[in-house]
Parts: sequence; C-alpha cells; structure tokens
Amino acid sequence: MRAHLGLQCCVALFVLSCAAQSAQTGVFEDLLKRGSTFNQQADFVSAIPLLRQATQLEPQNPSANFLLGVALLQSGHPADAIDPLKIALRAIPVNEAAEGNLGDAAMELGKFALAAEIFQNAAVRSPGSEQTLLWWTDFSLERYRALAFSLRASPRGRAALLLTAAESGKGRPATTEPLLRQAAGLNPAINGIWGELGVAQVQLGQEAVAEASLRKALERQPEASSTLELEAMVDAAHGAWTEAHQRLLSIGERSTSELQRMLSSWPLKLVPGVEVSGTVWQCLRQGTRNCAIRQTPNLRRDNDASRRLFDEERWEQLAALPAPSQSNTAEWFWRGLALARLGDCSHAIPALERGLPAGEETAASWLTSCYESAAVQTAEQLNAQGKDGAVHEIRGNILLSIRLDAAQAVGEYKEALSLKPKDQELLEKLAEAYFSLGNMESARQSAEEALTLNPHRAQLLRLLIKVAMSERDYPSALSLLGRLAEAQPEDAWMRVQQGTAYTQTGQPEEAVERLKLALDAGYPDEKGALHALLAGQLRKLGRDKDAKSASDEAVKLADAYQQQAQNKPDEPH
Repeated sequence: MRAHLGLQCCVALFVLSCAAQSAQTGVFEDLLKRGSTFNQQADFVSAIPLLRQATQLEPQNPSANFLLGVALLQSGHPADAIDPLKIALRAIPVNEAAEGNLGDAAMELGKFALAAEIFQNAAVRSPGSEQTLLWWTDFSLERYRALAFSLRASPRGRAALLLTAAESGKGRPATTEPLLRQAAGLNPAINGIWGELGVAQVQLGQEAVAEASLRKALERQPEASSTLELEAMVDAAHGAWTEAHQRLLSIGERSTSELQRMLSSWPLKLVPGVEVSGTVWQCLRQGTRNCAIRQTPNLRRDNDASRRLFDEERWEQLAALPAPSQSNTAEWFWRGLALARLGDCSHAIPALERGLPAGEETAASWLTSCYESAAVQTAEQLNAQGKDGAVHEIRGNILLSIRLDAAQAVGEYKEALSLKPKDQELLEKLAEAYFSLGNMESARQSAEEALTLNPHRAQLLRLLIKVAMSERDYPSALSLLGRLAEAQPEDAWMRVQQGTAYTQTGQPEEAVERLKLALDAGYPDEKGALHALLAGQLRKLGRDKDAKSASDEAVKLADAYQQQAQNKPDEPH
C-alpha cells in the first residue's frame, strides 16, 4: 500500500509539474513575443523588463537573451548587453546578428581588442557571409578613422604615420623618401628613421646625402636594423664587401623576414661579382630573397627576455613567445609590433589594441596600416564572390575614412544603391558623405529616407541633428533631440546639443538644466567652452554666484589647455 501510495504521489506530482511547465512555457512565450514587438518598435524601455523576466524563466534561452542584449545595447547600456549576447551566441547555428551586436557592444565600451576578435572570428567562420564581412570592414574603418584622427593631431603622431606608411612597403623609393624625410623633420628621434631614410636615399642614387643620414643613424640609433642595412649599403658602395656581408648576416640572424624585406629592394649595382663569396651575395645574384640564414636565439630566459627580443628586432622569436597576461600592455605592444612586421595583421590587431597604452603612436600607426589592409582584403574577397554592391560600399567606406575623398565616396555609394536599393545602411553612409562635403540638403534627404526604413535609428537621428544645428535650424534640432531622448534619455551628447539649442532659442532655464546634466555626467569640456556657455545662461537667470563659478571653471580649463599645448614637445629629447 505504501509503495502504491508513493506511486500515486509521483504520478500526481508529475501531472502538476507538467501543468506548471506548460503554464511557465506559455508565460515565457508571451513575454518573448511582447518583448520582441517592443524591440521592433524600438521601444526598448518597455521591452527590457519583459525580456528580463523571460530570461529569468529560461536563463539560457538564446532568443530571449539575444532580444534582451539588443534592447540593452540600443538603449545605451552596452556593459549590460555583453552577457546576454554571449549566451545568444551559443545557439546552433550561430546567430550572426548576436555576433555583430556583441562586437558593437565591445566597441561601445572601448574594448577594441575584444571587438576585433569577435568581428575577425565571424569573418573567418563565415567567409561567404556578406553581412559579417561588412561588419568587419565597418569596424576596421571606424578604428582607422579614430586612430588616424588622433595621430594627425600631433607632430609625433604624424611622423609615426609617415614612417609606418614607408615601412609597410606601400611605395617605391621615389615615394617613400619624401615620407621619411617629413617624418624625420617632425620627430628626429623616432626609432629607425635615419636608417630608413638613408636606405631610400641610396636606392635613389643619393650617396652623399645617405652618408649624412648614416652619421645621424649611428649617433641616435646605432643598433637599429635599418642602421645596419644602411651601413651595409654604404660599405658595399665603397667595395667593402666583407663588412657589408657581415652586417646583412647580423640582420638575418635577428629576423629572416627583415632580411628578406631588405634584399627585395637591394640595389643591383651593390651586388658584387662571382669572385666575392658569401651566402647573401649568392642569394642576390640568384635573384632570391629566401636566404638560409640561421637565426641565433636569445639564450637568456628571464623577465627581460621579451624586451631584449623587441630591442634587437627579433620578430620571429618574439612572436613565438606565449601570449602575455591581459594586463601587461608593454608585452602586448612588443608582440603586436612583431606580428605586424611579420605581415600577420590578423593576429597583430588585437595584440596592438591591448598594447596601445604602452605603444602609443607606434602601435596606433601600425594599427591604421593593418586596419586599412583588412578593409582592402575584404573588398577583394567580396569582389571575387561577385558581390558588387558590397564592393562599392566598401570602396566608398575606404574613400570616406582613409582617402578623405567624400566626393568619390558619394559616387561609390550611389553605385551600391543602384544594386541594393532602399538599403538603410547605404543611405546612412551616403548621408554622412554628403555631410562631409557640406551638402546639407542632400545629407538631410538621404538620412530622412534611411529613417523611414528604421525610424528609431539613433545614428541617423544624430546625423539629422548635426545637419539642423549646422544650419541653425534649432526648432528642428530640438524636435529631433526629443526623439533621440526617448531612446537614449541619459546620452550626454544629446544633452549638450539640447543645451546649445535652448541657448540659441532664448530658453536659459532649459539650457542650464541640460548643460549641467551633461557636465555633471563627465562630458569632456577640454577648452572650457561649455562652462562658458553655461555661465552665460546662468547670468540670464540672475544666478550670478553660480555663473561666476562656471566662468572661473571655464577660464581654468582654457588656461590648462593652452599651457598643455605650449609645453607639449614636438619630439622626445
């Protein structure tokens, strides 16, 4: 009887459990459906609590987590979006949209190494997916634009860009020599510059000038591989074949790839006849770069091993070391530069992103080179697949972000739209190109057309706000800012624009409220302009004490900015 009773209890519990699961499933599906509807309407504020409830019922459900991650990301909470989007990626087959949004979330948070790995992995896993390839390209060009803009703001940054452009093999001596000369003028202490410049001068037949560059190279950077190369060339020009050969062997013992790069552009007139023996000379006479030079290992294994490998430009040995800890930015920089010099940009990019704080201008300049290469290679990949619309789109992106040729970019985007009409992203990019040209009417038309396809797209609203503000159409700007505030109520940029527009329309109380909210939230005011604007509005309200405080802060910020600009050296000493 007891056993029978136990069985009856089990059956009853099973029935109750099934009923509960059925009820729970119904609740979950209802929450998911309602949350999805709100997401489609871009009403993320309403969607988030519903989707949170859904994920509480089914924590590992990919669909619920995907919708929640999107809602959090689109409402300005990228940090909270990371975990649900990672869960969404566990779906089989892989949810490409979840991958793209996860990459965007990482980028929003400034986790560029993570974002690069996400987009790269997606492109490698799905090489035939137009969407993943475009995502990777968009990310690459956005990072290129940000890094290049930062580098161009200082002499040291411009010098690093010029040197990297020359070193990455993008031109002949006639084009690289002026780049190197400019770099040397902007930053004469930049590593390897005098050797690189002298080599280009030898290749152009400017031996006397090259010897002057060699004297500077020996004085400033005697151990650099470029200095050894220049010494070898000068020795060879003087017929000192043994000394020249020994220097080339020293380069090859450090890095096979560096020697191969040097031999590929070695002047034919500096190759001795068959009466002069030597492994490197034999390679050059045979027209081959692949000289079998045995690399000498750095035998010491201590805490400074990777630094010594970096200083000696032993790129292959440095790249072969185990990956450093996440927090060791210096070693990530050394590793990333080694990979970039070896031509392995796919692995160099995340390493250099992690090492950017330590590598500064050098890391940033090599990242721009690698990101540019990634965009060009993706365009070639899509071209081979016959995806002409995507090819025109990427060409437009390259023209807009790298070549800074907005007029040509407009033409490429129009070609892409003829193949992919009513494409919201293309219309948005076309609007950005028109905005760069100062053609505000065309920018507005393209952005508004894109907005009809995605009425809540924050980036489009921002672009239309910038158009309205540039044309001093403050009523239209305030209307658009109100729409943006519904989607991103805590966005500091939006508050600054509102404060500026309210200032221009004679509404000081609203201007003060918005400007204070933005500044209190940490919105950057490097030159003090926003504090000065706030001070003016406070005076209009009769709040003289607060106005003086804001004005004093504006003066303080402006003075600090001017002092920093005056004291910042053009090059290190």
